[in-house]
Amino acid sequence: MAYMWFSGVDLPKNRLPSSKYEGLNGFRLLDPPKPGAGSDPSAAPSWAALDSHCTAQYILTHKKRPIPTLEQMREELKPDTPETIKKRIADLRAQHLSDLQRMYLWHAEEYLDDALDMYRCFDETYSQNDDISKEDKDEISTIYEELRRYIPQQMRWEDELEHLRHSYLEQLVPLYHELKQTEIRQEEERKRREADFPTTIQDYHSKSADVKMRVARFLYTTDEARQEKMLSEFGWASRQVKPLQELYRKNDAFKAEIVLKMMEVKDPRQRV
Repeated sequence: MAYMWFSGVDLPKNRLPSSKYEGLNGFRLLDPPKPGAGSDPSAAPSWAALDSHCTAQYILTHKKRPIPTLEQMREELKPDTPETIKKRIADLRAQHLSDLQRMYLWHAEEYLDDALDMYRCFDETYSQNDDISKEDKDEISTIYEELRRYIPQQMRWEDELEHLRHSYLEQLVPLYHELKQTEIRQEEERKRREADFPTTIQDYHSKSADVKMRVARFLYTTDEARQEKMLSEFGWASRQVKPLQELYRKNDAFKAEIVLKMMEVKDPRQRV
């Protein structure tokens, strides 16, 4: 992620959060501190009020969202699948990128306005005034240089960027967790369906090679004890296997297919 950077700007030397805030929401609005003895109550909230106003103005002008349609709200009520969750992740990423672009544009315009204001405030006549000493001229030049280098909005920009990223990750991480859990449930359901005993010849042909071999062994064997053991081992119900057993007895082509499959087995242990 790219951060805004201005050449020559003195950034804070330590932006690492304190360990006491670990596990907490660092962007939760807290009650403003009460002014202590000797403090000026009127001076403390000035920057906070200005920042709040700028943030509210930015949200109203750049982050407005359209009201969802009835069809979109109906889509939200449908059960999620891996495909729909992946689409939500892609939409969230696109929205986050759009939010970043709008935020950078907003701050670039804000920075340009401030730069133009400082440029118009610059008074060049003092350098040509012989009544001003060289030391005073140097001090005035230093003041202008410090004004150029010091950007009070820089800290707010960084905080807003971190706030935006925090909100984005709060939505993205649960989506990835939901995607993983949905894929696990879907895979378990697929394996369960795959392991079910087929009820038709078409269903038999749709199974994997391992399951088809397992079913063929069950149909081919005439040992009832062996069949009972396989029913218990693979979780098949007696009523579940009867339709295909009937087809095996009555359909000569299907029976020949099963017999041929068992004859092709190289391992004799797989034939019983």
